[in-house]
Amino acid sequence: MAMKLTTGLVVALLTAACASTSAPLDTAGLSAVFVKDFTSSEPTACTTADVDLTHSEAHAFFKRARQLDARTLSDNYPVAPCRIEGTLKAGKRLCDWQISAAATGVIRCDGAQWFFACDDCEDLFAPAASAPARKP
Repeated sequence: MAMKLTTGLVVALLTAACASTSAPLDTAGLSAVFVKDFTSSEPTACTTADVDLTHSEAHAFFKRARQLDARTLSDNYPVAPCRIEGTLKAGKRLCDWQISAAATGVIRCDGAQWFFACDDCEDLFAPAASAPARKP
Protein backbone atom coordinates (compact mmCIF):
# COMPACT_ATOMS: atom_id res chain seq x y z
CA MET A 1 0.00 0.00 0.00
CA ALA A 2 1.54 3.28 -1.08
CA MET A 3 1.14 6.03 1.48
CA LYS A 4 1.88 9.72 1.11
CA LEU A 5 4.06 11.45 3.63
CA THR A 6 2.10 13.85 5.74
CA THR A 7 3.98 17.07 6.38
CA GLY A 8 2.60 17.50 9.88
CA LEU A 9 3.67 14.01 10.92
CA VAL A 10 7.13 14.45 9.44
CA VAL A 11 7.56 17.71 11.33
CA ALA A 12 6.32 16.04 14.52
CA LEU A 13 8.80 13.18 14.16
CA LEU A 14 11.70 15.50 13.45
CA THR A 15 10.75 17.74 16.38
CA ALA A 16 10.47 14.68 18.58
CA ALA A 17 14.03 13.69 17.67
CA CYS A 18 15.28 16.43 19.95
CA ALA A 19 13.23 15.13 22.87
CA SER A 20 13.67 11.37 22.48
CA THR A 21 14.63 9.26 25.44
CA SER A 22 17.93 7.37 25.39
CA ALA A 23 17.16 4.80 28.10
CA PRO A 24 15.10 1.92 26.69
CA LEU A 25 11.57 1.34 27.93
CA ASP A 26 10.92 -2.08 29.46
CA THR A 27 8.02 -3.19 27.27
CA ALA A 28 7.65 -6.42 29.25
CA GLY A 29 6.25 -4.26 32.06
CA LEU A 30 3.48 -2.66 29.98
CA SER A 31 -0.08 -3.25 31.10
CA ALA A 32 -3.62 -1.90 30.78
CA VAL A 33 -3.17 -1.15 27.05
CA PHE A 34 -6.36 0.57 25.91
CA VAL A 35 -7.29 1.73 22.39
CA LYS A 36 -9.17 5.04 22.65
CA ASP A 37 -9.34 6.66 19.24
CA PHE A 38 -8.50 6.64 15.54
CA THR A 39 -7.30 9.69 13.60
CA SER A 40 -6.49 10.24 9.94
CA SER A 41 -5.20 13.30 8.12
CA GLU A 42 -6.25 11.61 4.85
CA PRO A 43 -9.53 9.81 5.63
CA THR A 44 -10.11 8.66 2.05
CA ALA A 45 -6.61 7.17 1.74
CA CYS A 46 -6.05 5.79 5.24
CA THR A 47 -8.98 4.38 7.19
CA THR A 48 -9.67 2.40 10.35
CA ALA A 49 -9.21 -0.78 8.32
CA ASP A 50 -5.53 0.13 7.90
CA VAL A 51 -4.84 0.10 11.64
CA ASP A 52 -7.71 -1.85 13.20
CA LEU A 53 -5.95 -3.23 16.28
CA THR A 54 -7.66 -4.47 19.43
CA HIS A 55 -6.34 -3.72 22.91
CA SER A 56 -4.42 -7.01 23.00
CA GLU A 57 -3.03 -6.52 19.48
CA ALA A 58 -1.78 -3.03 20.40
CA HIS A 59 -0.10 -4.58 23.46
CA ALA A 60 1.46 -7.27 21.22
CA PHE A 61 2.71 -4.54 18.84
CA PHE A 62 4.74 -2.85 21.58
CA LYS A 63 6.09 -6.17 22.87
CA ARG A 64 7.26 -7.24 19.38
CA ALA A 65 8.42 -3.88 18.01
CA ARG A 66 12.02 -2.69 18.11
CA GLN A 67 12.78 0.50 19.97
CA LEU A 68 14.52 3.07 17.79
CA ASP A 69 15.66 6.63 18.14
CA ALA A 70 13.51 9.23 16.37
CA ARG A 71 16.07 9.88 13.64
CA THR A 72 16.40 6.19 12.69
CA LEU A 73 12.62 5.93 12.59
CA SER A 74 12.16 9.03 10.41
CA ASP A 75 15.05 8.08 8.08
CA ASN A 76 14.03 4.45 7.52
CA TYR A 77 10.27 4.06 7.94
CA PRO A 78 7.32 5.57 6.09
CA VAL A 79 4.91 7.95 7.77
CA ALA A 80 1.27 6.90 7.58
CA PRO A 81 -1.50 9.49 7.63
CA CYS A 82 -3.61 7.48 10.11
CA ARG A 83 -3.12 5.99 13.54
CA ILE A 84 -4.80 4.64 16.61
CA GLU A 85 -4.18 6.19 20.00
CA GLY A 86 -4.63 5.12 23.56
CA THR A 87 -3.26 4.77 27.05
CA LEU A 88 -1.22 2.18 28.89
CA LYS A 89 0.66 1.71 32.10
CA ALA A 90 4.44 1.45 32.15
CA GLY A 91 5.11 0.34 35.70
CA LYS A 92 3.09 2.81 37.77
CA ARG A 93 3.10 5.57 35.13
CA LEU A 94 0.07 6.27 32.95
CA CYS A 95 1.26 6.88 29.39
CA ASP A 96 -0.18 7.83 26.00
CA TRP A 97 0.67 5.93 22.85
CA GLN A 98 0.09 5.92 19.09
CA ILE A 99 0.47 3.18 16.47
CA SER A 100 0.39 4.15 12.78
CA ALA A 101 -0.72 2.15 9.78
CA ALA A 102 2.98 2.03 8.81
CA ALA A 103 3.61 -0.27 11.82
CA THR A 104 5.43 2.45 13.72
CA GLY A 105 4.56 3.81 17.12
CA VAL A 106 5.42 6.01 20.05
CA ILE A 107 4.86 5.86 23.80
CA ARG A 108 4.90 9.10 25.83
CA CYS A 109 5.22 9.16 29.63
CA ASP A 110 5.92 12.18 31.82
CA GLY A 111 7.66 14.12 29.02
CA ALA A 112 9.75 11.14 27.85
CA GLN A 113 9.06 9.29 24.61
CA TRP A 114 10.11 6.05 22.98
CA PHE A 115 9.81 5.22 19.28
CA PHE A 116 8.98 1.81 17.82
CA ALA A 117 8.88 0.00 14.48
CA CYS A 118 7.62 -3.51 13.97
CA ASP A 119 8.93 -5.36 10.93
CA ASP A 120 7.21 -8.62 11.95
CA CYS A 121 3.68 -7.39 12.68
CA GLU A 122 1.96 -8.02 9.35
CA ASP A 123 -0.46 -10.40 11.05
CA LEU A 124 -1.63 -7.61 13.37
CA PHE A 125 -2.34 -5.22 10.48
CA ALA A 126 -3.77 -7.73 7.97
CA PRO A 127 -7.55 -7.47 7.69
CA ALA A 128 -9.30 -10.75 8.41
CA ALA A 129 -11.02 -12.02 5.25
CA SER A 130 -14.81 -11.79 5.49
CA ALA A 131 -14.69 -10.97 9.19
CA PRO A 132 -16.99 -8.24 10.49
CA ALA A 133 -15.44 -4.98 11.65
CA ARG A 134 -13.94 -5.30 15.13
CA LYS A 135 -14.20 -2.98 18.03
CA PRO A 136 -11.25 -2.66 20.42
